[in-house]
Amino acid sequence: MINAKEISTKRFEKTTIGGYKMEEVDEYLRELALEVAALQKDKDDADKKIDVLADKVRDYMRDEDALKDALLGAQRQGHQVIEDAKMVANKIINEANEQADEILSDTKKQLEIEKKRLAEMQQEVADFKSNLLGLYKEHLDLITSLPEKEYDDDVAPAQEEIVADEAEADVSEAEAEVETPFTKPAAAEHNPNLKFGQNNK
Repeated sequence: MINAKEISTKRFEKTTIGGYKMEEVDEYLRELALEVAALQKDKDDADKKIDVLADKVRDYMRDEDALKDALLGAQRQGHQVIEDAKMVANKIINEANEQADEILSDTKKQLEIEKKRLAEMQQEVADFKSNLLGLYKEHLDLITSLPEKEYDDDVAPAQEEIVADEAEADVSEAEAEVETPFTKPAAAEHNPNLKFGQNNK
């Protein structure tokens, strides 16, 4: 491609027959060189702008790739966060269920133990009541089997009635006391020979 410098420095051979005026040719070449120089400058400016735009396009493309990578990374991270949250939630739920099952099992075991204790206490109370009533019956039989003495007609019936009333009162009082297991230790203190429960063998 011919540039402005080549045009301005171009020289032609001189001729005397049918030639152009050298001054006009030189003037035309100067004008043409100026036009070509202006066009060349515009082209250079355009090339520079194109280079700048190309750089920007490349930057945009790099930014686009970076945004795509960031978006994909965020999506992957989001999926991972969701999966981790699900795993943690399932772990918490499973641990809570295991603890609930363990508490329920312990409660059932404790309930069975308390039921067994209650049954043992009820049996001990029943045995204590039976032994105590038997003891009072023996005492009553012993009292009634005592030999009678001769008393005055007015005194003997009264004393017999007093003895019978006291025996019946003792039996009634014993029955009232054994209605609750909390009276058992007190009764046992008064009757150390009584045996009940596991010791009644």
